[in-house]
Amino acid sequence: MHTFISRNPTQTKKLAKKIRDLYPNHNLFLLSGDLGSGKTVFAKGIGEMMGINSRNIKSPTYTLVHEHKPVAKRTALPKLLHADFYRLTVKDDLLMESVNLWLSEKGIVIVEWPEIALSDFQKPHLHITIEETGENVRQIKIIERL
Repeated sequence: MHTFISRNPTQTKKLAKKIRDLYPNHNLFLLSGDLGSGKTVFAKGIGEMMGINSRNIKSPTYTLVHEHKPVAKRTALPKLLHADFYRLTVKDDLLMESVNLWLSEKGIVIVEWPEIALSDFQKPHLHITIEETGENVRQIKIIERL
């Protein structure tokens, strides 16, 4: 397990990139944390690393899923699926199937609020919790599930 501290959104984005570098073979990121803790900011950091404009990465709370493609000149890079399970009251099998399909095509998947299906996600994956520990201070814990 790794633990990091972030003091602002820019640091959170940089930590997301660092975590991706530490775990290059993991394409599934499960993000847990309270509202406003920085889950979507973390997703923006992963997206930027993939060549996706971070302004296009927004929380998919109401749509459940957003698909993002890298800029055209960098098509060799994988695509990003950004999902949010916050509004789910039961596990959605179709949504889980979409996550698994995306991973099988070598895409990267970020799921915010994964708790409803935590034991059903394929491995390996990273379960990342982001906790607000002070004003603008976030503790980011990474648990690798193999």
